[in-house]
Amino acid sequence: MVPEENSLILFKFGATKWMKALKDGKVSFSCPGQYINIAKKTGNSEQGDLYEGVFARLKKKDPRIEQCGRKFGDDLEVLPDGEYVLLRRKSTYSVPTFCFYSFRGLDLLQNVTRPGLQQVRYDFDERMYSGFSSNAALNARPDDVPATLIIQARPFHEQIMKAVHREGFGAELSHINYTLFENEEFFIEPTDQRKELFYKFPKYRYQKEARILLHGLRIKKFDERYTLNIGPLPDEDASLVAGIKMYFEISANIEELDSDEV
Repeated sequence: MVPEENSLILFKFGATKWMKALKDGKVSFSCPGQYINIAKKTGNSEQGDLYEGVFARLKKKDPRIEQCGRKFGDDLEVLPDGEYVLLRRKSTYSVPTFCFYSFRGLDLLQNVTRPGLQQVRYDFDERMYSGFSSNAALNARPDDVPATLIIQARPFHEQIMKAVHREGFGAELSHINYTLFENEEFFIEPTDQRKELFYKFPKYRYQKEARILLHGLRIKKFDERYTLNIGPLPDEDASLVAGIKMYFEISANIEELDSDEV
């Protein structure tokens, strides 16, 4: 039985040339600084996020603000938010980050109404693909039209970790937590692991995002990327599909558990 929190299938959306590159094993890491700049410069809060990497939202007089100021010095960024402030470390801007859409066992169960073998349909939120349609119309070059890469989670994770160990980096993979930031106040202990990058505000819940962070490496310029070569993804583990998938179907055999098995 697959645990509800485990990824079943991963999805990556983008221009065909970039999806082909990923299929060939070139995993392109961006950084939070790029997402922040997109939001600042374009106002696009779907592909960008002004509050990427914040680790706290506290009342202005909370003593932890001063404590963090003493600990982090000029690295601490204080963002005003009404009666509160948001805290972020500037050094978090440059952490190599790879993001993807993760379909989990929990998502599967939300679309099931009966036990037994069945086809389960899952529809992506339209915000996941609406930004690509205009680009496809404007760009006639085949490599620039949108595509979807559908990836088996376990083999991809294994290839990523082998490559990371080969290069001597540290890495961490986790799903995004969208619930903590529902609170008026929150505080994530800031450490070298940069756990705050696995938290986002609830408005982004529809993205069902998971991330890989690389430790021991920094991206110096926010518009640059770091490419980790993990080796080609076999066809049985990764399917390249033309266009942006608006939904998919999966075969599932759902069994009811007896009360003493729960």
